Amino acid sequence: MKPTLEELHQAMTEAERLRATGEDKHHLAKTLLYQQGRLNYLEDVCLRAERLVRFGLDEHEHALLVKALDAARLAEAAAGGTEDTLGLG
Repeated sequence: MKPTLEELHQAMTEAERLRATGEDKHHLAKTLLYQQGRLNYLEDVCLRAERLVRFGLDEHEHALLVKALDAARLAEAAAGGTEDTLGLG
């Protein structure tokens, strides 16, 4: 079930509190915060890809898609993943 915006806000606030106080014994808060951050980057990638497909091979839209992919790749690397997670070199 999809949470409402208020429920999501409450969950994120609680996750941040749990991480800050060290009460995240089962790593649920860590996982939620990580997944939410990743989702934000990947939603931007999806938006840019949809616009590129819809409007054709527009150079500006292509540049925005590459930038969004790079941001997602760098965020994953910073989070401890690998740099080539999205298949980019």
